[in-house]
Amino acid sequence: MEASAPTVSHGDSEPPEWQPRAIWVGGRMLCGTITFFFASFLFAYFYLDALDVNHNWKIGPVHPSQGLGVAVMALFVVGAVTYRLAAKRAEVDELASGIIAILFSLAAIALQFFEYTTLDFGAASGGYAAVFIGWTATYAIVALFGLYWIETQVASLWRVRREGAREIEIPAGEDELIRVGIEASSFYWAYFVGIGFLAYIILYLVGA
Repeated sequence: MEASAPTVSHGDSEPPEWQPRAIWVGGRMLCGTITFFFASFLFAYFYLDALDVNHNWKIGPVHPSQGLGVAVMALFVVGAVTYRLAAKRAEVDELASGIIAILFSLAAIALQFFEYTTLDFGAASGGYAAVFIGWTATYAIVALFGLYWIETQVASLWRVRREGAREIEIPAGEDELIRVGIEASSFYWAYFVGIGFLAYIILYLVGA
């Protein structure tokens, strides 16, 4: 008895360059996503500051620590620059740079949450305080997702250096996928830290 539907042969396999290209593009698309996400805090800052209908932009003393703000941003920047250099320059060790980026960034996140214990204001201390706490806390939490991506690249590279590359079910080789993964994740992380630097300028220098 014949089948009710005609059988078809499997199509040709995808080109070897497709998967690396998809990872490269994906990293850039993530940058667009976080741009729109954090633009909401930027809009809230200038909107509330410009209107200030009830004169409650700042209620009471609202003074974030400049020293802690600089320290948090410096840790993020050093980690991002080190990791990005590893993706662009062959003489920079990718494994060591990835570990530095993770450790420095985790220290920055811990320091950010420590800063909340030193603040002389809370989220209810006006529009600036609400934007400050909302923006910095959300930024620190979202940073963890980027660090997870970096960690997967570091772990994969570490395994390949110990055991060698494995055979995988797609045309691209595992070594190539790790290299492009490091490039994409480092680009995203540098962009993410750039957004954090913008937040630092607005919240600590312009608004404080």
